[in-house]
Amino acid sequence: MPRRFDWASPSSRMVLSAALDALSEVGYGERTLPDIRARAGAAGELVEESDLLELVATALERVRVFTPPEPTGDLRADLAVLLRPWLARPGRDELAVAAVLSAGAWEPRLGCAVLHAFDRPLTQAVGALLAGAVADGRVAVTRVHTLNWLLRGLALDRLRGGQPRCPVDLEELVDHLIAGLGPGRRPG
Repeated sequence: MPRRFDWASPSSRMVLSAALDALSEVGYGERTLPDIRARAGAAGELVEESDLLELVATALERVRVFTPPEPTGDLRADLAVLLRPWLARPGRDELAVAAVLSAGAWEPRLGCAVLHAFDRPLTQAVGALLAGAVADGRVAVTRVHTLNWLLRGLALDRLRGGQPRCPVDLEELVDHLIAGLGPGRRPG
C-alpha cells in the first residue's frame, strides 16, 4: 500500500514536521490532527481524518532520541557522554516519542515507530560503548543487557517526567553504573 506522506515530498515534509511539533506540544489524542492541519498551513489541506496513525508513524521515522557517541575505549567517559544530554530539558523529538509511548503499547504501528526511534538506538549505543569491554572480558555479556534495561528505565522516566525528577549527579550515576558492570558475584 503506497504511503500518502513521505519525507521526500516538500508538502509532506511540512505536514510531518507539523506532526512532530503537535506531538511535542499537545500530545497524541483527539486534538492532534486539527493541530497538525493548522500548523502545516496550506499543506494541512492534504490531511484527512484517517491519517493520524500514518502521519505519526511516518513522522517518527526521522526521530532519533539518542545519538550514539563514538566509543573512545574509556567506558566511564563514554557513558557520561551518552547520559549528559539527559540533564537538559527534552527536545521536540524526545517529547514527540513521549507523546506516543502509551499508545504504542496498544497500536502496533506506533509501537514499531517507538522501537525505531527510542529502544533500538539506545540498545545500539549501549552495545557500541560496551563492545570493547565485553571483548576483553572486563564486562560480562549479561551485564550489557542489565545496563540497557537500567538506562531504558532512566530514559523512560525522563521522557514521562519531562525532566529529571530531582537533580542528578552525573558523575555519581556513571560511577554507580560502572561499578554494576564489574565482575561481582551474587550473594550465596
